[in-house]
Amino acid sequence: MILMVTAFVSCGDSDALKTIERIKGIGDNDPEQAMLMLDSIRGNMKHESEYVQMRFALLDIRLKDKADIVATSDSVAKVLTRYFDKHGKGNDMQEAHFYAGSVYRDLQDTPSSLSHFLKTKEIATNSHDHDEIMLRNTYSNLWYLLYNVQDYQNAHIYALKEYRQSKKIGKTELTCLMHLGMTLEVLDSLEQAHRVFVETLDTIVANSKLKEDTEILCSLLFHFAYLNDSVNATKCLSMVEQQKVPDEYDGKLAAYAEYYELMGKTDDAIRAHKRILENGTDLFRMYDAAKALFHIYHEKRYLTEADKFADLYIQISDSIDLGKRQELAATVNNQYKYQRDVEEERRIVEVAQRSRNMAWAAIVLAICAVLGGAVYYQRRRNKHLEDVLNLSNELTDTKAERDKMKDRLQDINAEIDDYRDEIKHKEQLLEEKLEENKRFIALLHKSELEERAEDVIEAIRQASYGKHRMSKSDWQRFFHAVDELQPDLTERLARHLGKFTEQQQQVCYLLSIGLTNTQIENLTDIPHVTVWRWVKKMEWVQGDK
Repeated sequence: MILMVTAFVSCGDSDALKTIERIKGIGDNDPEQAMLMLDSIRGNMKHESEYVQMRFALLDIRLKDKADIVATSDSVAKVLTRYFDKHGKGNDMQEAHFYAGSVYRDLQDTPSSLSHFLKTKEIATNSHDHDEIMLRNTYSNLWYLLYNVQDYQNAHIYALKEYRQSKKIGKTELTCLMHLGMTLEVLDSLEQAHRVFVETLDTIVANSKLKEDTEILCSLLFHFAYLNDSVNATKCLSMVEQQKVPDEYDGKLAAYAEYYELMGKTDDAIRAHKRILENGTDLFRMYDAAKALFHIYHEKRYLTEADKFADLYIQISDSIDLGKRQELAATVNNQYKYQRDVEEERRIVEVAQRSRNMAWAAIVLAICAVLGGAVYYQRRRNKHLEDVLNLSNELTDTKAERDKMKDRLQDINAEIDDYRDEIKHKEQLLEEKLEENKRFIALLHKSELEERAEDVIEAIRQASYGKHRMSKSDWQRFFHAVDELQPDLTERLARHLGKFTEQQQQVCYLLSIGLTNTQIENLTDIPHVTVWRWVKKMEWVQGDK
């Protein structure tokens, strides 16, 4: 370490960056040792360039994250993202936003964390210079954030991306399999979830070192028990007992409780659930344990005990503040949609730019063609003038020959006048063509970037006269068009209904443009009775206009 510090003091930016990279490599396997090495060169940073100092600060955040040191401030992360967005390369920008997302995740600021991880994904997918493993970890974090706010559909998308990215880089870890299985389970795709959990168990059995991951083993035991697979649940139970997992670990207790319920050992399940409540370390597992105990005692008709755990269940619910979690879920969902809309807008602008470039290319080709015609005309004109000079040199003194030459000259002059009129006409046509092209570019730009809200709504009205399946992008365009004409409609819908589903939003927006119940059914494929009931609740849409 002393030799490294001595070498670092005497080296330039290039050697300083190599030293930082060496420490970074050590930190991937031993972050504590790497942090000591980084501290040993901290005092020399004031003599280095701004770029080296920023790389040093970024490595400091990276090592603390790998050492599971929870961040307490975002001040450094803000400076790093601003700097590398302006001066960094693809790898620098990707890493800066990734660890900014990690910082905000530690600070429980889910919307900001989501924004930075989405930015990390965008940088990586649009650049050849990116870290494949960090991209996999980005998908993993996006899954974690969306899963925790119960946005399971989008969480499933990123669980799949994480799994495929792991396959691509040849590092299919147990966590990505568990993420995919858990998401499929909550989406009620139980057969697919079971196949994923079986693949996870097979991977552990094939590699004895993986059996040391007791958290994964306990989670697998829980999910196999939940899916009523007693055979594989028993295998997991055997491996957990071999690893001698501490009895106070809530994950083990929750898995054992689920297993005991599967095997009909109700008393053992009750004891496991009560141990979780006694530990008092994990509110969410306490929430599940209180709920399970209520159901067990209620089925046994032990109403006094059932009432006690029902009260405890309500108290824990208040502590978790589920309402705030729903509010956070809505905020995260809006942030996710905003980022997606930004990407879509960028794509549209790129398409428009390509179209403009093609239009300008067409204009340049047209100008070249006209100039080529003008050059050809000039060459022919010069040839005729040359003929005139040749004829003049061949004039004889005889009157007959002079008259003949005079007639010939008159014909040539007449032809020159015709060509002069023709070139004037072509010049006028060229000016008209340039004006048409300018108008064409303006119309093209407008057609690529603008779409009248009235046109979108009219298209929806026409489609509603018959059965029509609208895609997700059709709904987004329709929502955007109605919001443009009625900006406060979503707010009014929330005011009347509180939390609402996407299908309720569809019915409300279709009702706001004057569609009948039958037309709404044609577009949404929602049952007639449901449409009738929702329309009755939303009569205010027409009254509040």
